[in-house]
Amino acid sequence: MKVFLGAVLAAAATFLCLPGVAAGQEAERAVLKALLSGGAGDVEVTEDFARAVPKAQLDGLLETLRAQVGPVEQIELVDGSGTLRSATYQVPVKITLDPEGRIAGLRLGAPEPLVADLRAAVAGLEGLGAEVSWLVTREGEVLAAGGASHPLAVGSAFKLGILSVLARDVRAGKTDWDRVLRLGDGHRSLPSGRLQDFPEEAPVTLHTAALLMIAESDNTATDLLLDLLGRDTVAEELAIAPEAMLSTREFFALKSDPAAARAWLDAEPEDRSGIAAEAASTPPDPAGAAAHSVPGIEWYLPLEQLCALLLPMADLPMLQLNPGPAYGLGPAAYKGGSEPGVLNFTVVLRDAEERPLCAALTVNDPGVIDEQAATGAFRALLRRALAHP
Repeated sequence: MKVFLGAVLAAAATFLCLPGVAAGQEAERAVLKALLSGGAGDVEVTEDFARAVPKAQLDGLLETLRAQVGPVEQIELVDGSGTLRSATYQVPVKITLDPEGRIAGLRLGAPEPLVADLRAAVAGLEGLGAEVSWLVTREGEVLAAGGASHPLAVGSAFKLGILSVLARDVRAGKTDWDRVLRLGDGHRSLPSGRLQDFPEEAPVTLHTAALLMIAESDNTATDLLLDLLGRDTVAEELAIAPEAMLSTREFFALKSDPAAARAWLDAEPEDRSGIAAEAASTPPDPAGAAAHSVPGIEWYLPLEQLCALLLPMADLPMLQLNPGPAYGLGPAAYKGGSEPGVLNFTVVLRDAEERPLCAALTVNDPGVIDEQAATGAFRALLRRALAHP
C-alpha cells in the first residue's frame, strides 16, 4: 500500500491517497466541517493516514490555514472534491473516507484570494518578490503584462526550449520519438528526476526522456536530450547566448563551487564553456546545489519567450501530465521552474470558447519566496483570465 505524502498545505498540494470506498457526499462534508471547527481530535482517521500526518501536524496545518484565510464559511463538494470558502479566500480540497467514515485521504491546495477581476488579480502578484514579471495572452492579444519582455531567472522552465527543438525535429522527420539514446555518466545530474539512478548505457527513448524532463523535471533526462540536440541549437531556440546555455549538471556544479562560479562569471564568453565543463567533471555537491540561487548562474528568459515556446506545443500529452498550479482549472499544458530565490509558472489553458490562453509568472528574490502565496495568486490570475471577456 502506497501513501503519497507531501505537505498538506504545500503549493503543489500532494494528495494522500489510500484505497477505500468513498462515503456519501454529506458524510464527507460533515467530516470536513468537524475537522475545520474542532480539529484532528474531532474526527477519526485511518492508521495509514495517522502515520503519514500525525495529529499534532494536522492540527498545526489547520491552524495555519485558519490564520491565512479566516473562518471557512462554505464547503462545496462533489464526489469528495471541491472548495472551502472564507470571506476572502477559496481553497481547493479533496477528501476520501474509508467505509467506516474515517479520513483516508486529504488534500488542501494553496489558498487562492478571491478577486473581482483581472486587474485585481494582477495587483496580487506585485508583492511576491523583489523582481516579478507576469503575462497573460489570448490568441495573440495581451490581456495583462508586467515586465514580460525582461529576462529573469526561470529555473527548469528553460526545458521548454529543448522540447521545442525536439518536437520540431520529430515533425520534420529528422528523428522519431521511438529513437533510443544511451545514458552516459556525463549526463548524470542531480534530482529532481529518476534517471540519475539508472545504470550507465541504459536505453532511453526520446519520448521517455522528454516526458520525464517535462512531467518530473528530470535533470538527467534534460542533459541527455541537450547533448543530442546541441547547445547552440537550443540556445538559439531560447534566444540566449550560446555560452549561457548550461547543462543542469554544469549549473549544479557551478552553483556548489563558489570559486568556479566566480571564474565563470568573470570569464570571457569564449572561455565559459571550458570552465563549466571542468566544474562538472566530477558529480556536483548536493548540499551546495540546494543553496540559494547565484545571480548570473541560471537560465534568464522573458515570459514572452516562454509563452511563444509553449503555445505551439500545448497539445503534446507530455505537457499535460503535470498541470502544476493550474490543477482543477481544466486541461493544461504546464512547465515551471524553481530553486531557492527563483520561481516560474508557465501554463496554457483554453477558455469556455476554446481560445488558447497563456499565463506566466516569474519571481526572483534574494530571500525566501512564499511559493504557496505565489501559487494562490497565480491561480486567481488564471481564474480571472479564463473569465475575462
